[in-house]
This record gives sequence, structure tokens and C-alpha cells, in this order.
Amino acid sequence: MKTMKIWRIAFAMLAAFSHASCSSDDHWEKLLTNEQKETYAQNISGEYPGQYIIIYKNKDCKEWINEEGRRVTGAHSETFNGVQVDVSDNKMLHVFFQDFPVSLISKVMDADEELSHALAEATPQAITARYGFDYDTDYSHIKWAFIPNVMLLQLNYNDADHHIRVEFDNNSQYYTFTDEELKLPRAFRPLAENGIALQLKAIFDGPTLIQQFDSEGNYMHIVFKAD
Repeated sequence: MKTMKIWRIAFAMLAAFSHASCSSDDHWEKLLTNEQKETYAQNISGEYPGQYIIIYKNKDCKEWINEEGRRVTGAHSETFNGVQVDVSDNKMLHVFFQDFPVSLISKVMDADEELSHALAEATPQAITARYGFDYDTDYSHIKWAFIPNVMLLQLNYNDADHHIRVEFDNNSQYYTFTDEELKLPRAFRPLAENGIALQLKAIFDGPTLIQQFDSEGNYMHIVFKAD
């Protein structure tokens, strides 16, 4: 009887293990290999000259009701030529949006007048961002996404140094390639020609939030397009 009981337990454990294995197979996920990631990163790396198209809304923007009865805001738009985006290889996995005109942020910063004046005098800086590859949900395309880093500025106003943090985001957006496209030299160029977008999210003075930016108030959208 004791032997029969042991065998029943063994069969029960085997059945449970088999069920767990099948369940695991149902949730199997295909992952990119390190070799694929290295190849893709190598092929998109390089310098891509182009322009920034910056669209922003502030209190000076006019609003009106269109023919459909919707409220419309006429945002400002400025173009900056002679800039470029640098994409690093697999060693760094970073994107550098070079020479971003920080002074333009003063146009949407209205929560702190002194900070706005200090930003207006700031020199261009690079917006840095981490990037990575992964399979899209259909496994037939590769998705590429970047996450902007915080920009740190030290500005002096009101007779004091202020450690300013400028946050950007990518609006949860990612871009797709095929495996064949990512195996071509300078594979990043077609994407950059269509435009890569990010937006201003918030500004902090140290840990203190000074102003947040969204569609309900002031905003700034930044689009880089390669020449």
C-alpha cells in the first residue's frame, strides 16, 4: 500500500510538471540575440546632420473656435538648421541630440520669471538618451525606442546658484524596422528623415518642481529631421 501511495504521488507530480511546462510554452517569448543587437547598433551608429522643428504653445498663442465648433490653438513653430543627431554603437547605446537650443525653453517657462530669464541666456546643450532594441509584438519587426535622460543645468540668478533639472520624454513612442532594414549601413537615416520626436516634460530646481508641461497648458514638441 505504501509503494502504491508513493507511485501515485510521483505520477501527480509528473502531471503537474507536464502541465506547467505546457503553460510555460503558451507564454514563450522570442528574444533578440546579443549578436543581433550588436549588428543593429553598429548599422544605425553614425552622425546624422539635419534640423530641429520645435513647436510650442505659450500664453501668446491665439485660440479660436473652428467650423466644427472645436477650440483650436495656433502654436508657434521655429526651425533650427545646422544641428545633428549622433547615434553610438553597442558599447554606449546612446543617442545625442546635439546643440538643442535651451534658450527657447524660456518661451514656455512662465512659472518663475527669473528662471525664464536665466534660461533665455543659456547656451545650446545636447539632449542625451538611452536606446534599445526588442521584437515588436508580431515578431516580424524590430522596435527601436529611446528614453531621454535628464538635462542638468547650473544657472545663477537671484544671487544664487540653482541646479536645474530639465526632463524630456518620448511620449511612449517607438519605431519599427525589419531585420533586413537594420542590416543595411546607416540604417538610422530613413527613420531620421521621417522625424524623431520628443517633448519637454518638466523643470525642477533641485527637488522642487517648478513647472510641468502638457497639452492642457504650455508645451514644447521637438522633432529632429535628417537632411
